[in-house]
Amino acid sequence: MDRRKFLKSTAGMAALGVMASLVSGCDRGSPIRNIGIQLYTIRNMMAVDMEGSIEQVAELGYKEVEFFNYYGRTASDVKAMLANNGLVSPSIHVDIDQLRGDQLYREIEFATELGQKYITLAWLGPENRVSMDQYKQHAELFQTVGEECNKAGLKFVYHNHEFEFFEFDGVKPYDMLLEQLTSDIMLMEMDLFWMDVAGEAPSKYFDLYPGRFPMCHIKDRSAAGDMVYVGDGVIDFNAILAEASKAGLEHFFVEHDEPANEVDMMTKSIETSKGFVIR
Repeated sequence: MDRRKFLKSTAGMAALGVMASLVSGCDRGSPIRNIGIQLYTIRNMMAVDMEGSIEQVAELGYKEVEFFNYYGRTASDVKAMLANNGLVSPSIHVDIDQLRGDQLYREIEFATELGQKYITLAWLGPENRVSMDQYKQHAELFQTVGEECNKAGLKFVYHNHEFEFFEFDGVKPYDMLLEQLTSDIMLMEMDLFWMDVAGEAPSKYFDLYPGRFPMCHIKDRSAAGDMVYVGDGVIDFNAILAEASKAGLEHFFVEHDEPANEVDMMTKSIETSKGFVIR
């Protein structure tokens, strides 16, 4: 082989090596760099010392927070609190009454000033999920909410529990909402614990509705069915997050509804979540 052919051959092999490395890196995915926390998890701490709690969240390495209560602070106060700690808040959890009338516009105004992207319905109380007809009435409300959020440059999001998968005449309310409301009106925040309780595979919904899940709750479940700290349960988060790109996932909030120790929950969960890989 003459010198010119040798150099061309060597360059070609080097290029193939670089490409193989890039492909391999893509296959391996990448760690979550913006791990967040749903602040309901530390609501007792927040009620006593909101500023100190937010500071501790940042010190542990969290990058994003999802609010459920502002504890009487103004939007400018909360915005400054986040900025001082290098945090951002993509989302606020609200109840259904906050989506009606003037309250909705107050939530939109607050979210806009805070720089949030999503107004998220946290849950439906038992009195609001007794029939499919009632869910269809909610869908009409959600259509209006989604339209109003769009006008303000925001998006309306629905956060699931397990009860949305209880069928009425063979139809799951979760499926009905996804079918009746278009993706420009309503997105979904998938709670991985409640999906597991319901016996539903996240991948099924990622396949059916790609790009519709910008947020998820990373919440773990033991083999016995108990809610546990992230990493102490049996949910295979890496298998789920392997489809993050298909799902549209961009924000990942750890959560626990009733942690025995809120600081231990925060610490254990972020250390575990640093090992999760998204693809």
